Amino acid sequence: MSASKKLIQASAGVGGGDFYPYTIDNSVRIQGTSSKYLSRSTALSSSPTDAQKLSFSCWIKLNKISPSGLGYFFLTMSSGYPEFAFYDYSGYSTYGEGSWQFQDYRPTPNPRYLMRADSISKQRDFSAWYHLYIVVDTTLSTGSDRYKLYLNGVPIPYTTTDQPAETPQNTDWHLFTNTNSAWGMYISPALATNSTYGHDFYLAEAHAVDGTAYDISKFGEFKNGVWIPVEPSGISYGNGGFYLDFADSSDLGKDVSGNGNHYTSIGLTSSDQVTDTPTNSFATLNPLAVTASTVTLSDGNLRAVTPAVGGGNATGSFAIPSSGKWYFEFTGVSVSNGMCGLWNYLPNEDYAYQAGANGVLLYDATGVLFKDSASSISYGASYGADVIGCAIDVDGGTVTFYKNNSSQGAIIYDATGMFPVITDGSSGSGVTYDINFGQLGFTYTPPTDFLALCTANLPEPTIGPNSATITSEVFAPILYTGNGTSQSISTLEFQPDFTWIKNRDAADNHMLFDAVRGATKYSNSNTTNAEATDVQSLSSFNSNGFSVGNNVAVNTNTEDYVAWNWKANGSGVSNTDGATASTVSVNTDAGFSIVTYTGTGSVTTVGHGLGVTPNFIIVKARDEGAGYNWCSYSSMLGPTYNTGGLDVTSAADAHPNYWANTAPTSSVFTVSTYGVVNDNGGQMLAYCFAEIEGFSSFGKYTGNGSADGPMIYTGMRPAWVMIKKTNGTGNWDIFDEDRDTYNVVDLVLYPNLANAEQSFGSALDFLSNGFKLRSSANDHNASGGTYVYMAFAENPFKYSNAR
Repeated sequence: MSASKKLIQASAGVGGGDFYPYTIDNSVRIQGTSSKYLSRSTALSSSPTDAQKLSFSCWIKLNKISPSGLGYFFLTMSSGYPEFAFYDYSGYSTYGEGSWQFQDYRPTPNPRYLMRADSISKQRDFSAWYHLYIVVDTTLSTGSDRYKLYLNGVPIPYTTTDQPAETPQNTDWHLFTNTNSAWGMYISPALATNSTYGHDFYLAEAHAVDGTAYDISKFGEFKNGVWIPVEPSGISYGNGGFYLDFADSSDLGKDVSGNGNHYTSIGLTSSDQVTDTPTNSFATLNPLAVTASTVTLSDGNLRAVTPAVGGGNATGSFAIPSSGKWYFEFTGVSVSNGMCGLWNYLPNEDYAYQAGANGVLLYDATGVLFKDSASSISYGASYGADVIGCAIDVDGGTVTFYKNNSSQGAIIYDATGMFPVITDGSSGSGVTYDINFGQLGFTYTPPTDFLALCTANLPEPTIGPNSATITSEVFAPILYTGNGTSQSISTLEFQPDFTWIKNRDAADNHMLFDAVRGATKYSNSNTTNAEATDVQSLSSFNSNGFSVGNNVAVNTNTEDYVAWNWKANGSGVSNTDGATASTVSVNTDAGFSIVTYTGTGSVTTVGHGLGVTPNFIIVKARDEGAGYNWCSYSSMLGPTYNTGGLDVTSAADAHPNYWANTAPTSSVFTVSTYGVVNDNGGQMLAYCFAEIEGFSSFGKYTGNGSADGPMIYTGMRPAWVMIKKTNGTGNWDIFDEDRDTYNVVDLVLYPNLANAEQSFGSALDFLSNGFKLRSSANDHNASGGTYVYMAFAENPFKYSNAR
């Protein structure tokens, strides 16, 4: 653990404890598309303090991409022109859906824009919060310093259009400028009389500062890799500034800066004050996880309407945790033939009716229950415009539905990993439900010890920013540039035990090193080559990284490299859990072990040291001249399949003779007589991975062949994802957060190919709770294609900002 870390112990009974030194209690639910917004149209009491300097800070949780393609978050208007504006310009921007733009506009003289910046990054994560910061100081001598945009504490990459090359020095900006009587300041929509340009989002902690260009540290800080809010203090708001904290439900536009620059609520009521905030994010319905494009979400993604033709489902943004007691409420609005409850959401796979598969648990409006099969079960009372409580006792293995606080009976059921869902089933008649996870205050008091589904209540991860171990201490991708001689890469927070290096600029082999075999020994994922030794490759594992020599695959002068690093536990110890002895280096907290063993040529078991059952195993024969392919096991396919070798593109091989048709256990995995996994007398290598909630995820999905691909829930914000098609040919694809620091993620490396890094143009988005496919490429999203993936976290969902 690094000495600079701030480790906060969780308070009793509360996941997360006091990780946030400053907590935000309230936000406002802006629904610009329904003409529910904030407005200030009265003239400023005096001139701006200094129109050449300003700071603007706020937290935003998105509910949708603007349907018009032009949705304003915040702007000032004068004579019908949006002067200072921050908005989603998806329908018009060069960069398309989810691109935010920022502008300062003047009708005359030309050029019209003092600044118009199109963000290259795309903001379309609907399950967590973004922090936006804008700072202006046109008095600065360097043009590029006069205007800066930040997202979650990091500068937003952007390009400029329709404006001077840089904002002229000593220019006045329009945020606080009242140019004429038509002036107005709005928090969605763009025009008080036109909701077409409105936007739907939650807004918290809105600060506008007139006359001072503050450093961003005034409004937030990084804590163990997470950008968090800080308590506002010592802020001079100037004449035109304001601070909206949304603490007064009867006056949501109240300015608490002391300036009295209040906003007027248009269409908003006290129910639009919610407790969903950047320091405690609540579950909502997820626009990325609806099963039909015609399902519409509204009211802060707490209302779902399914179409009268075709039907559909709306799915929650949180999975039910693996422990605890949880409660939320559905309210029927128009629910003839409707159903609400839980389902095991897997994109493009029908889990509606699978006997014994923990597929669905649905309470039908007619009073019957659907439990993992097409057959209805007599259960409770019918319902209509009633409140249906759902109480999930994961520890006790029961789910209970309530009608207007009256129990309909406990059901023996394991709801772990399932999602809240609203559906009209197979009727296709269309239904409307509201759902409340607690952000609006429950209608009925939950049963004793049952909690709202929000991040503050989620179990504390064993690896995360508020745990003894943070993710960057056990896994991290890093980038470096070669120097052609030798160098030490010293940017890690741990000594790696497994390092996978790839030259991004040239067609060099993938180089895989581990501490059990020892530095200088490597394997190539893209070949069948036997293990090789080169003292000029990775020469040592160091306390904060590794050293490399002049081998071109790891250190060509001026060429760029990526290294993916995992922490195990050094050079390994003997393990006799299996019939065949092994040497293992294991990190049980991170669910990772490196295993070496000598093959027997006969069915045998090998100890892996994890203490839990592995979800993914990768095996390679090490010996000179062996010429064997790599081989892998995925729990998603089971022991009758070789999921595929890292060096091949072929589909998964349905054959029992890789793993002897025997699934691994918490202590051993079984290998057959095949040389690829058990070469008689040969030296074998295995990398074993077990899923750790909030840190790693191993799963499968079905592609839809669309640029609007499936959303894959991982329960964490990914830092690294590897995908392989299993029902047909396709490359292995690896994506990571260091090569693509913002969405869209599109830079790919192929474990089966020596190719230099390539770009799909648009492959996927990393999200606060998973990833979403954004291309129809065969490698990761062909229609009907089945895929397995491995993913490792930047942060667990409990603490993730939106990406």
